Amino acid sequence: MMNSLQIKLNKGQLDELKNEPASLLSFLNVMFEPLSANYEQLKHALEREFRPEGSPEVTRLNFDRIKFDQNTGQGSFRIVLDVNYSFGCEDVVTYKKDQTSEWTFLVDHTLLIVSFYSSPFIDSRSTTDEF
Repeated sequence: MMNSLQIKLNKGQLDELKNEPASLLSFLNVMFEPLSANYEQLKHALEREFRPEGSPEVTRLNFDRIKFDQNTGQGSFRIVLDVNYSFGCEDVVTYKKDQTSEWTFLVDHTLLIVSFYSSPFIDSRSTTDEF
């Protein structure tokens, strides 16, 4: 199941979005400031993505591999996150560090909306990179 989020932008945020690594990281950090409504939406989407492995709680997330094409308004990034999995029946908590999730985004300059989409392949996750 692919997750998506839509966030309304203001003109100032759109003006700050440039195809430079520092600008892109700043843009995402402002969009998903910890404890904000947007952050909680993203955290919830990530927890749904990682749910097949248990009852997840995202404890940390960072953005990297950020790309953006100003001409098309399309971009992508990777989220590196730490997850605690709780297994209620066994009263066990497992901690997994540096898990990853791939996302794309599309900026609508006319409507001032940015749409974020998780990878369409999340249901076919591979454990190949975990070993």
